Amino acid sequence: MVLTTVLAMMRYVSETDDRDFVDRLHSYFTTNLLIGLSILISFKQFGGKPIECLVPDIFSGAWEQYAENYCWAQDTYFVAPSTFVENISKVDRGQRRISYYQWVPFFLLLEAACFRLPYLLWSYMSGHSGIKISEIIKMSSDPNNIKPEIRKANIRAMTLHLQGALRFHKHLKKHQIRPHRIVRLFNLPYSASYVTVIYLLTKFCYLFNVSSQLLIMNSFLETSKYSFYGFGALLDLLNGTTWEQSGVFPRVSLCDFEVRVMGNLQDYTIQCVLVINIFNEKIFVLLWFWYLCLLTLTFGSFLFWLSVVIFPWPNRRFIAMHLEMCEMTFDPYGKDFILIGL
Repeated sequence: MVLTTVLAMMRYVSETDDRDFVDRLHSYFTTNLLIGLSILISFKQFGGKPIECLVPDIFSGAWEQYAENYCWAQDTYFVAPSTFVENISKVDRGQRRISYYQWVPFFLLLEAACFRLPYLLWSYMSGHSGIKISEIIKMSSDPNNIKPEIRKANIRAMTLHLQGALRFHKHLKKHQIRPHRIVRLFNLPYSASYVTVIYLLTKFCYLFNVSSQLLIMNSFLETSKYSFYGFGALLDLLNGTTWEQSGVFPRVSLCDFEVRVMGNLQDYTIQCVLVINIFNEKIFVLLWFWYLCLLTLTFGSFLFWLSVVIFPWPNRRFIAMHLEMCEMTFDPYGKDFILIGL
């Protein structure tokens, strides 16, 4: 039932045409990837046995279940196999705590929301521009445009829509729409560059989010040993360092708890197997390197679109080329040749 509900929500993160390839990697592919991984971990965490503990023989089945539930809820701590547990103080045990594994599904869902958020910002702000960008892109890329009558009808429809948008721009001061007030707050000339500025802002949000996720992942996994988790994990793999030595995503940990027997408190230290960490390790290594690739692509995409805005000559050349193909007479350097910056 939970899976059906989550899959039904996928339509709200469906793909649209008003983004470039890198944008879709953020708001569509990565968002759905994180949701899928969250579901996968949730099945193991809530539907299986994410932790199994070795308890004393005197414990009944109920006590064993109690110990495992307690250790799952109250965190465990890692001690290397070569270290004597008796030599570890209570303060040191607290510093060795592993407290992230219960929250992995929720953390992944929160990350999915962060990757979706810039697109929601873009949709809201561009939706108040008066220009239906996604509809224009769909009509201009319609494969039926090879038919002259359909092409002519689409061009006329887009022309009428853009004329209406320009009229909207002229009467903008009469409207009290929140996005426009925000833009005017920063003295941005809406009629000339509103959509452009909002799109660049969205690009920057994508870039800021993915770079932040790399740092947040380090903090969430409590990997103070590594400045960058992914590189550290790769070095451990190349050097043959196992989790018993590094303590990162340990499969075996310890748990302390008390049992009241005949009015007295009896302390127990038991050993637990964190089965869930086998999945967690693979998932976070995959995500870290995916975020790194995404950061590189996003930075390149941001620089590309910034150059398009700063240097308008390629845009002029593009428009001039298509006007020549239409056999229209024009002066590309005259005052009548207008380049509209959306």
